[in-house]
Amino acid sequence: MSVLKILIVLSTPFFLFSQQNLPYKMGEYTSYNISFEGINVAFADIHIRKSILINKTPTFHIVAKAKTASFFDLFFKVRDTYETYIDTSRLLPVKFYRDIQEGGHKKIQKYYFQHKKKKVYFKDTSRTIFETTQDMLSAFFYARTFNSENLNKQTKFTVPVFMDEENFDLDILYLYSETLETKIGKINCMVFKPIMQEGRVFEDGEQMKVWISDDDNRLLIKVETEIWAGTIKAEILSVKNTQQKYNQ
Repeated sequence: MSVLKILIVLSTPFFLFSQQNLPYKMGEYTSYNISFEGINVAFADIHIRKSILINKTPTFHIVAKAKTASFFDLFFKVRDTYETYIDTSRLLPVKFYRDIQEGGHKKIQKYYFQHKKKKVYFKDTSRTIFETTQDMLSAFFYARTFNSENLNKQTKFTVPVFMDEENFDLDILYLYSETLETKIGKINCMVFKPIMQEGRVFEDGEQMKVWISDDDNRLLIKVETEIWAGTIKAEILSVKNTQQKYNQ
């Protein structure tokens, strides 16, 4: 399982749509510690960089990176980079870039989206997509425009995502609310569970939960993944330039 899949793919639509004021802005930065059975093994961050024009379309340029701690580089080196360019008005991806190195496994992907044509282009070919299809990273930022006013337990949400040259629906189940003590203070969170899709995004037997802040920022706060060998946790370390400030 990719380190950034834990931080990105598992944190998609959790809220009821309301797109009046975006909960994020240029310059926002979040960092995360990733641990396995209490041992720090990796770090990740997500950064909203300056707006870029792509084919005359204003976009948010968002970059997410993850890397193993120096000691674990000796055993299983991870260097993952994900980039998305999101149309600032429609909140749909225009371009997506993925460059991952996980042990001996390497992969580079570039997708170019044309939603009006319901097409995504890559490697001199194309695939048909839904008009509202997101990429792995843009899905999270699309979800952050939602609100939680009418959430009920066992509410399920679905969003179309294009990943690894494949269309699929990612289902998320709302579980409950919980207050967490974190590095950025005490945070009220909504807790969600991805519906497992064996053989695609999730592996057989994995159990996951995602904590999203129930405030104006709607930040990814924590992800917990149980696999056969133990528990992987991704927990927020720091934030900068958020709409709502925290006590750090």
